Amino acid sequence: MSERWEGRSYAEAAAHHRAQDEWFLDRHRPGPGDRVVDLGCGSGEFTALLAGLVPEGSVLGVEPDASVVEAAQQHRLPNLGFVRAPAQELDRVVDAASVDLVVSRAALHWIPLEDHQRCYEAVRTVLRPGGVFHAESAGIGNVPRIVAVLDDVAAGLGLPPAHVTFLTPSQAFELLEAAGFRPGPEDVRAVAQRRPMSRDALLAMVRTQAVHAWEPPDPDVRSRFLDQAVARLDELRRPDGTYDQTFVRLELLVTR
Repeated sequence: MSERWEGRSYAEAAAHHRAQDEWFLDRHRPGPGDRVVDLGCGSGEFTALLAGLVPEGSVLGVEPDASVVEAAQQHRLPNLGFVRAPAQELDRVVDAASVDLVVSRAALHWIPLEDHQRCYEAVRTVLRPGGVFHAESAGIGNVPRIVAVLDDVAAGLGLPPAHVTFLTPSQAFELLEAAGFRPGPEDVRAVAQRRPMSRDALLAMVRTQAVHAWEPPDPDVRSRFLDQAVARLDELRRPDGTYDQTFVRLELLVTR
């Protein structure tokens, strides 16, 4: 994640992710004594939820951005902690073979493609034998209306297309294998979701999250990019008139 993220603003605009918490937990729920790592924990709402599910265990949120870590630290529970580190360096801040479960929500698509194998290797290192890696991030085809419109805005400002890693399931499968995991036939999948959004919620998401995929290089260009994106917000409506967006989640559920 970029250092330009703003933790408080991100937290206020993340309701569309929180609406998917139960969908994620239904696939794999931690045990009450599990030691859990939330990789790319963001502003910590889901991390705190996990801490409540493991009263005899512990949860560590790992996040690279200082302002986002500061926002996450507002969640105070006795079995909950946070540390600042990139996903690629997870095994620098967590002991090898010490974790029962590594989860990651809406974070791994911000990691460059060339770093994904290293990230998966770090996860495998910190998991105990039999430990589980459960992640969901944006996959190929995610938010197609947003990408098309904002790519066009970026091109008009001389910026490159979105810089974000939307993997296909086959890419993720092979990267997991290269990192030492042995995924089964149901362990890597892409799931399309219609996420309800109001115009204000979509505006907040564009301003606090989507903008980072284009990385405007200076404040003036960033301001122009956002102004033009906001002016074209109505182009992101569905044919039925709603501002709902189609998300594609790449879900990983593999055992060490």
